Amino acid sequence: MPRWLNHHAGWLYSPLLLYWISEVSTSAAHSLEIAQQYDLFQTTLDTLQKSRGFLNFGYNVARGQTYEDRQARLCLEVFKAAMIRRQDVIIDVGFGSGEQDFLLARTYQFAHLLGFNIASRQVRSANHRARQEGLTHKLAFRLGEAERLHGVADDAADVVLAIECAFYFDRPRFYHRAATVLKPGGRLVVADITLSDWLGRMVRGRPGLRYVGTATTNRAAWEQHFHTRSVRRINAQTWTGAQITVLQILRTLLTSTLTQAERRAWWKLAREVQVMAVGLSMRLLRYDLLVLAKGR
Repeated sequence: MPRWLNHHAGWLYSPLLLYWISEVSTSAAHSLEIAQQYDLFQTTLDTLQKSRGFLNFGYNVARGQTYEDRQARLCLEVFKAAMIRRQDVIIDVGFGSGEQDFLLARTYQFAHLLGFNIASRQVRSANHRARQEGLTHKLAFRLGEAERLHGVADDAADVVLAIECAFYFDRPRFYHRAATVLKPGGRLVVADITLSDWLGRMVRGRPGLRYVGTATTNRAAWEQHFHTRSVRRINAQTWTGAQITVLQILRTLLTSTLTQAERRAWWKLAREVQVMAVGLSMRLLRYDLLVLAKGR
């Protein structure tokens, strides 16, 4: 996009962005609200008996991909970047329905995975599925915050994953805690959405920026604890999936029997994702695949 067009688009887009930041800020200050929202999402997935219950925008590589194939591909891109080994102990924060971790168990050899999520229904659902599929020796899911990771010892994990969820976290606390639980040389791999630096300056001082952040402020926060191995910008592969997500939500709302609470939760998500889709397409938001390493 030409610089002059990006500049004017930013001024037009900023009111929408402020709406998104206010939503993230409110949710971040009230984790119960987030938990309730994602519990409602899980209720819908259970009711509809979705064969694959991913909760991400997906990653586009070719025409003809289904929506679920795109979503699986995003997870596979994260797993590949994490360089997962047979002996690795993995922590997955904000795991959603757990679909991504069952995909991981089907495609990679690793020692054990412990997932953390603040939505109790999603935790129960993922643990139930692990029992059904005979994977309790491999996968376990726990109720808890990414910034705390209760019960995990220092230097216990080889890999920490965060797929499309870190904008809900208090990032400085999350980076600190991830570094604490990782072994020396351990990897933190994040599929992450942030503000562009230019747009961040326009909304400086908003409370939600501690959670959403900008490319520069986030890097400053993680580099207090990690070495940066790679930062790969993936706007081009993800923004269309964000737009498709909105269409998928609208289709679900029109064709499915949902409770009023479920409808409100999905409408709210549709509004937020539409703002993000526009921002990603105009590069006013960044979607990066980050690979960070703890020092030895």
